[in-house]
Amino acid sequence: MTQPSVMTVQGPVKSADLGITLPHEHVLVDLFPVNGNRYARLIDVEQMDVELSRLREAGAGTVVEVTPRNVGRDPAGLLSLSKSVGLHVVMGTGWYRERWYEPEVARLSVADCAAILVDEIEQGVDGIRPGIIGEVGTDATWISPLEERGFRAAAKAHLTTGLTITTHAYGCAVGLDQLDLLVEEGVDTRRVIVGHCDTFWDAAYHHEIASRGAWVQFDTVRYVNDWEFTKRAVAIEALLDAGFGHHVLLSQDISEQPFLSTNGGPGYTCLLDSFVPFLLGRGFVTQEQVLRLTTTNPQQALHGPPDRW
Repeated sequence: MTQPSVMTVQGPVKSADLGITLPHEHVLVDLFPVNGNRYARLIDVEQMDVELSRLREAGAGTVVEVTPRNVGRDPAGLLSLSKSVGLHVVMGTGWYRERWYEPEVARLSVADCAAILVDEIEQGVDGIRPGIIGEVGTDATWISPLEERGFRAAAKAHLTTGLTITTHAYGCAVGLDQLDLLVEEGVDTRRVIVGHCDTFWDAAYHHEIASRGAWVQFDTVRYVNDWEFTKRAVAIEALLDAGFGHHVLLSQDISEQPFLSTNGGPGYTCLLDSFVPFLLGRGFVTQEQVLRLTTTNPQQALHGPPDRW
């Protein structure tokens, strides 16, 4: 039986060879031109080499870099970092949130937008191919008409190429609306990662996403304190207790300068060096379950539906 593979910036890699995988990170990204946040710029390849080297030393094997089109995505930079650090990097494609859409998208049809994504996925950006669709997201608690176009295009690109879709659903229950829209287009919810679930502390929301078959992603594990860690631990434990452990993903969404270790922040090792020991220390989650959460689950999410534990 052929082992499933995942497209990285250096080419396809067998899923089983990805190692510990962070499914929602940014390495080279630039939000400043739109939101004016001068800290939301990760554009120094040398600095990111140091950051990713520390992550590699911490035991990680793969970073899923979900910076999509028109948000400072740098395929050549990602390829350079992957080679120099020895870390697998999976690149994203798609449209982020309405404020970051290129103006011409408003004049394109869903089919036109989908064709753009399919071309990137199949031909690559200067030959460097994406391995995930997203992050695609919403600016508010609803999906705007333009964002709907981006989601429908993502859905059609997924149906053509088979790549997983990962979303941005921040601080509200809009992830359910995102799932509804994708289902309208024929997407299997088991191939959808709903992002930023740990920015909306509603257990019913988390359980609804999992019960509908999608991935529940706690991806802002970047604040090192007992209060933040405890909230996430309780939510994860509740999902495991309900039999949804195989739907849970963990990551950090590092996207701003203050989070970098070279600037005194927790860096990309926060999850592995700080949160995992905290989670284990509570005595509910086992070492085997942690391995599944950080390795098996994200590997599975990149190429197929959740595999029940």
